[in-house]
Amino acid sequence: MSGARLGPVAREQIRSVLRAEAARPAQPEVEVLLAALRARFGECYVGALYYGSCRRQAVVEGLIDLHVLVTDPRRALGRVSGTLCRLLPPNVYYLEASHGDAVVRCKYAVLSLRQFQKVCTRAAFHSYFWARYAQPLTVLDVTDRERVLDSLVDAVETLAVRALPLLPEDVDWEGFWVQTLGWCYRAELRAEGGGRAGTLVAAHPDYYRAVGEAVLADLTSGRRPAARLAWWLRIAVGKPLSLARLLKGLYTFDGGLDYVAWKLERHTGRPVEIPERVRRRPLIHLWPLIWKLWREGMFR
Repeated sequence: MSGARLGPVAREQIRSVLRAEAARPAQPEVEVLLAALRARFGECYVGALYYGSCRRQAVVEGLIDLHVLVTDPRRALGRVSGTLCRLLPPNVYYLEASHGDAVVRCKYAVLSLRQFQKVCTRAAFHSYFWARYAQPLTVLDVTDRERVLDSLVDAVETLAVRALPLLPEDVDWEGFWVQTLGWCYRAELRAEGGGRAGTLVAAHPDYYRAVGEAVLADLTSGRRPAARLAWWLRIAVGKPLSLARLLKGLYTFDGGLDYVAWKLERHTGRPVEIPERVRRRPLIHLWPLIWKLWREGMFR
């Protein structure tokens, strides 16, 4: 299975679905944020990918999710932050901008175009990126859209090739996505419950049906024991990687601790209080808090 590839017909079918989805217009609130990002990164700015729950709303409420592509992390972010981005992409930042009388907020992840192309392929062992990029998103500001679409198809292929050996041979398109995304969520440190994958699929049934049916018609499951071992390794390394990204984000994301608390409260319905000592010295005092939240079932 490791050598499996989507055939040209299936790739073009999936590409057509992705092209239509990627052309979906963003709300005016997002355009305001894009203008601020273009101003911040200047000629390093390549474009942005817009995904997440806000994308489905007529009027944006909540925190918008963007992935920003740049030419080079060190030129775009500075020596220290750029080096951190090269070592463990992406770097996550917070941005707010005025839109009429309202304030629009987003968190945006930064990585280079080259990194983006690589993490969509099987050169990336962990599912953090290719699982996200296989889902519905809008491509914004990118001049060479076909190049980005190539990578998005690669992300779908990577996801499918690595997940199909774990699934029943008679799985349908819905089962393919729900079970596959379920494995991907298990490989990260997340607050959402087990039904999150089903909710995502139900929100975009046309997209997931078209892509899932194209995948299932073209690929077959492969070496099951090797694939299962690989997923257990992703789960084993995924939690520490998620924690490392979280800690890195505390220094790149203004109000990072409050954002993490808000996200946990949003997905669990339980209040999270950040003690003052954690705010003063996060590297020292954050660990007992993380352990406490873990034992209370706030992370999965």
